[in-house]
Amino acid sequence: MGRFFSLVQIKNNGSREQFLKAFCDVMKKRSLVPCSEKESSVSYILAFSESGKWVTLASKEYRDNPKQVKDDAKQTAAEMKTSSFSMDVVDSDWTYIELHTGADVHDTVMVRRSEFDEEHSPKGRRECWEPILAPGKTWEQISEIWNKNEVFVEDALYEAASVLGIEPKYMVSDYEDFESKADKDTNIIPMFFKKKNERTLSLNAAFKQVFGEALEPLGFVKIKVAKLTYFVRVVNDEILHILTYRELRTRKTGYKSFEILGGVVSLYRRTIDFTKSPECWLKNNHHYYCSLNPEIDDDVMESAVQYVCDVWGKSMDWFVRTESLEGAFSKSIVHFLYKSDDIYGMKNAFNVTQNVMLPIFDEAINLNNCIEHFYKLGTPMDICCDLEEFNTKPHYYYSEGLLLIKTGYKGDITPYMENILAMKVKEVEKGLSGLSGATDINDYKNRFRQKVQQQIIIRDQMLNDAKLNTKVTAELKKRRTDNIRTLKSFGLEI
Repeated sequence: MGRFFSLVQIKNNGSREQFLKAFCDVMKKRSLVPCSEKESSVSYILAFSESGKWVTLASKEYRDNPKQVKDDAKQTAAEMKTSSFSMDVVDSDWTYIELHTGADVHDTVMVRRSEFDEEHSPKGRRECWEPILAPGKTWEQISEIWNKNEVFVEDALYEAASVLGIEPKYMVSDYEDFESKADKDTNIIPMFFKKKNERTLSLNAAFKQVFGEALEPLGFVKIKVAKLTYFVRVVNDEILHILTYRELRTRKTGYKSFEILGGVVSLYRRTIDFTKSPECWLKNNHHYYCSLNPEIDDDVMESAVQYVCDVWGKSMDWFVRTESLEGAFSKSIVHFLYKSDDIYGMKNAFNVTQNVMLPIFDEAINLNNCIEHFYKLGTPMDICCDLEEFNTKPHYYYSEGLLLIKTGYKGDITPYMENILAMKVKEVEKGLSGLSGATDINDYKNRFRQKVQQQIIIRDQMLNDAKLNTKVTAELKKRRTDNIRTLKSFGLEI
C-alpha cells in the first residue's frame, strides 16, 4: 500500500518574519490566535525551503479533512496576495494539484493517471505555472515532469520541486515527517492556535488532567516520553501498571479520536522501552473487554454508548438496533471521541477504563498473578533454553516467559494455551493472520500444541537443571537491574 498525504505549497514574496506575521493574520480571519501547544486546538507546521521562496504547509487536520487543504491553499493565496497550490497524494499512485493565484482556482494538474482522458487528467497551462518557476527553469521542464509515468508519484513530485524552487524533501513529506524533524531542522516551524477567547484543552492536556486527577491518588506517577504521556504504578518493586493513549483517525469533523492503552509489565522482561509505539506492547480497553469479558455495570455501558450517539446525532436505537447493549458497548470503546472545548469525551474514556482495565490491573499484584494475567490476555510467555537466542531474537522482545522460572511455576498451562489457540484460530479464520507455515488449520493447531509441550519441557529443564537454573537466575537479575536503570531515567523511583 502506498502513501496518502496532503500539503499546501505557498510562494513566499518576503522575509520569513513577514511570512509568519501574514500567516497569523490569515488565522485571525478564522478567529484563531497563536498559543502554546498545550492550549492548541489547531496545529500547523511551516517548512521554509532553503531558497526562501516557498513555504510548505502541513497539518494533522489534513488527514481527516481534505477540504481544509484546499481551503488553506485558497485562503493563503487570497489573503497573502501570492500563489499557492494544494497537493493530494493518493496511495502513491497519483496527485491532484490545485493552483491558486488570488481567490480563484487558477489551474489544476493531475500527475500520473494517464489512463484518464485529457479533460479528467489535466497537465497544467503554461501561462499559470511559468511565472512561479525557479530562476532559469522552463515550462517545458515542469510539463515533462507532470506527464511522466513514474512508478511512484512521489518521484515525479521530488523532481518537480527543484524546477519550482521548493526543497525536494519538503515536497514529499507528510505531517509526521515534519513533526519528527522539527527539533533538529530550524527551517521547520510548528505553530499552534486556539479559538479567540475560548478555553480549550489539547488531547494530551485533557488526558493528563482527567486521568491524572484520578490515577495519582491510586499510586500512578506521570512520566513524559517524547510527545506521549504515561501514567505508571510500581507494585512490589517488580511489576508496572501502565496507562497512556494513542490518537487515531476520525471521521467526525471537530473531534479527535483516540484509544486508551494499558498493560501489566514485569521488571523481568528483556527490556522496557517507553520510546516504542505504545500499540506495539500495550492493549486497549476493547482488547481487555473482549479477552477477559469483565462484568460491566449497565449504567456505564449505557453512558458510553449514549455519548457516541450524542456526538453523531443518532438515537440509542440506531446503535443497538442489531445487537445487545453489550455489543454496542464493545463497539463504542474501540475509538473514543474528544472535542477541545468539551472535556466530557475524556471523562467518558476514563469512566470506561476505570470499569474495564483498572480492575484487571488490581488483580496483577504479584508475579504469580501476572503469569495468569499474561496467559489470559495472550501475552507471550515463551521460554527458551538458549538464552543467547532468547535475548537477541525480536520474537522474544516482549516475552515474560522467564517469570515461570523466577516463581518456580509448575502449574498446568495447557488450559490457558488452548484459550490462546482458540483466539489465534479465530484470527486465521477471519483473515487477520496467516497459518505461519502450516498447511491447513488442523496442521496449525497441531504445531501450536507441539510447541506448548516443548515449552513445558524447557521450563522443567530450567527449573531442575542446577547449572541452567543458575544461568537463568543471573539473566533475571541483570534484566531487573537494567530495567530499573531505564525507569529511573524517566523519574520513576524503585
